Amino acid sequence: MNKHTVAIGKAFAINQNISIYGTFAEIGAGQETVNHFFKAGLASQTVAKSMSAYDMTFSDEIYGRQNRYVSKDRLLTMLEHEYKLLQKRLKKTIGGKTRFFTFANTAMTGGTKKQLSHPHSWMGLRFQTKPLGPTNDIIFHVECRDNNRLKQYETLGILGVNLIYACFHFIKDYKKFIISLTDQLHKLQLEINGLAFSGPDLQHFNEAKINRELVHQGLAQTAFFNSKGRSDLITDVIFERPLLIFHKSKKDKRNFQKEREVIFKKNLFKKPPISIIFCPANLLTEISVPKLVREYCKNDFSLLISSASNLAELKQILRNGCYNNKKLVFVISKDHFINKLFYPSTSTRESTLEKVGKLFDKKTFVQVLSESETVKEHTFTQKELNLLRNYLVTTKQIEKF
Repeated sequence: MNKHTVAIGKAFAINQNISIYGTFAEIGAGQETVNHFFKAGLASQTVAKSMSAYDMTFSDEIYGRQNRYVSKDRLLTMLEHEYKLLQKRLKKTIGGKTRFFTFANTAMTGGTKKQLSHPHSWMGLRFQTKPLGPTNDIIFHVECRDNNRLKQYETLGILGVNLIYACFHFIKDYKKFIISLTDQLHKLQLEINGLAFSGPDLQHFNEAKINRELVHQGLAQTAFFNSKGRSDLITDVIFERPLLIFHKSKKDKRNFQKEREVIFKKNLFKKPPISIIFCPANLLTEISVPKLVREYCKNDFSLLISSASNLAELKQILRNGCYNNKKLVFVISKDHFINKLFYPSTSTRESTLEKVGKLFDKKTFVQVLSESETVKEHTFTQKELNLLRNYLVTTKQIEKF
């Protein structure tokens, strides 16, 4: 079945339900989501208003001025403004029998020299599960991986329909919710980051489990949880900040706070870095992720779960995002230094030299946790690894603390 047919079928199912009624506000990629509802028929039973404040002056007059137009703050402002209007104008007349919603999307499509190399969007829905009930929010960030502008429009439109449909049909089961959210979309088309939930009807939705599932399915490269334990967009949090990343292995029982204090005494940073504990997703289970969030997202630590299986892959993910020119320091155990750092990548079949070359640059460093011998004293069986290690130690890109 054609994916447009499926999306229009979902839109029609919502249009047929007279208890669901709301507004659409889409900026930056046309009105691709609401267009499916118009094409499906019976749109007057669902669409109270559809708008696109495309001009920045118009947008500022409606939602207020902000530094970035494609941002979480702008999305939340849109949801707040449009939902208030919906309640103000319609609550008295049809509020007793209607589940109101506001869908919002602010996007940057294309890929010209003046724009981001990766077209992206913030998308969200504010909705009720019962008439006169409280509101719930679901928001997330999307990166379009297709270079074709029309394909980007298509992806955002289908994703918007899927979001609305999933919110009114599958909020009792997060796995069914994710399947419905990405229905007819392929992981090569998009990346979904920072899926966040709020509201009394979504208390059973565990952000840690859901965002880990997105990484597990290949729909996201990272799942990031800030120092408050909430799902967040890592590129927003780390923007223009130095990073101190502690690589955790499966059997690590390290005192990360103590390690950080020792590193801070070395004065490696001109200003305080963001402290992140990195765990490869392939080492984690559905149950272990919430536990790690509770354990580590405190004392000003954040948790990063990633599809990257090693530091070189993680560094590439970070550098390919917005994190291009700031200092990046990885903290690893002695065991990691001896058994993993200098060995070929098993996931990509890269040679040692390829992997190390991708990891180190003028602003990427490794600190090795070792209570006894220095990194220079350890002797590798392969002589070439000793030569490579000696170079990195001499240039101070690898140090013991």
